[in-house]
Amino acid sequence: MRAHLLYLSIWLCCCSNLHAQNLSYARQVVNMLCSDEMAGRGYVKDGSKKAADFIATEFQKAGLLSFGSSYFQSYGFPVVVFPNEPVFKVGDDELVPGIDFIASPGCRALSGVFETIFIDSVTIDDNTLFSQFEKSAFYKSLICISPIKDNKVKHPERLEKVLKNQYKARGLVFIDQKKLTWGVATEWDEFPKFYVTENKIKRYHQRLKIDITPELRQHQTQNVIGYVKGKVKPDSFVVISAHYDHLGMFGKNAVFRGANDNASGVAMMLDLMQHYAKNQPAYSVVFMAFAGEEAGLFGSYYYTQNPLFPLRQISLMINLDLMGTGDAGMTVVNGDVFVDAYNELALINLTENYLPEIKSRGKAANSDHYYFSENGVRAFFFYLMGKYNYYHDVFDSPEALTYARYEGAYRLVVHYVNEMMR
Repeated sequence: MRAHLLYLSIWLCCCSNLHAQNLSYARQVVNMLCSDEMAGRGYVKDGSKKAADFIATEFQKAGLLSFGSSYFQSYGFPVVVFPNEPVFKVGDDELVPGIDFIASPGCRALSGVFETIFIDSVTIDDNTLFSQFEKSAFYKSLICISPIKDNKVKHPERLEKVLKNQYKARGLVFIDQKKLTWGVATEWDEFPKFYVTENKIKRYHQRLKIDITPELRQHQTQNVIGYVKGKVKPDSFVVISAHYDHLGMFGKNAVFRGANDNASGVAMMLDLMQHYAKNQPAYSVVFMAFAGEEAGLFGSYYYTQNPLFPLRQISLMINLDLMGTGDAGMTVVNGDVFVDAYNELALINLTENYLPEIKSRGKAANSDHYYFSENGVRAFFFYLMGKYNYYHDVFDSPEALTYARYEGAYRLVVHYVNEMMR
């Protein structure tokens, strides 16, 4: 009996250490992908290429096979980049890029000192005030727009004219923003737009100094793809994917690190890669790290148009994104589409209690699963739910992640994939 208890204790300890090592490895991956060297895994300082090289190195260390001479599948797309430090001065105060202000992702170049014209819902709805507004000298000014809750005004047509800049102002400045959320653009906006946080611009500020010089470049990038060969049905494939790109940098100092979106998904993908590299699966398991997701799902679209093996041979695809905080469980996009496969997942979780809840969603073009399911592949998008306030901003950093329920999600994926390969 004592010997049995001792063996059980040792076994439990080993299992505990195994999962601790998984989480430790995930943290290391996230920290590396979010490092200064990776430059936000975007479009300046070779950030995207450095991240791809790191993932390919992890594939190689694990012994993954490639479908060609390398793990890379190369392609390109246009993108607006901000390699130079943007300047935005309010009086004597110079605002901090990424913290105090951002430009729209497709912002056109703008340099100079500009007068300010303020507008809010009161001005829009008051005939006299709006008439005075329309008499302003827009050609040498920036229109500063106060937040309008739910866009509720009595004259929405007036607001629309302002937002479309039909007055031909030098640009629009959206002031008193509670959160700065950025993105990626593949073409120029019609006119410059800026977003400034609360209390940085007041009505008594009559002039703003701006110097911003973005560039439109052709960005060359790559998907990173490797696989573990199946021992029973090597020509049937399970795909586990995650996008590794993020937003890059706004100027020389504002780094959008993308810890949750999506270093965390890449970390789980690589974690699962290590598991299947050491435990040969029945089907071949392919690991696809996509670039270009933030710019418009370019990597996954390119792959579905240029597959390395027939798409019909994919038995199941699981796309991982936002895996860093899961206090509230997980959402499954396409759960309402592939109902039987989703029900199998939900039953496993109900039986094993890996996660507190799994929610099903319908079709959504919100990550790299989309073009696969549109091409007939049974593809899911898994993302964890939890209290996490940082999305597409400079605060989505490794220090902010809790990794709550990470191990539960990892175990659920392994259990589910193994069941689906029976």
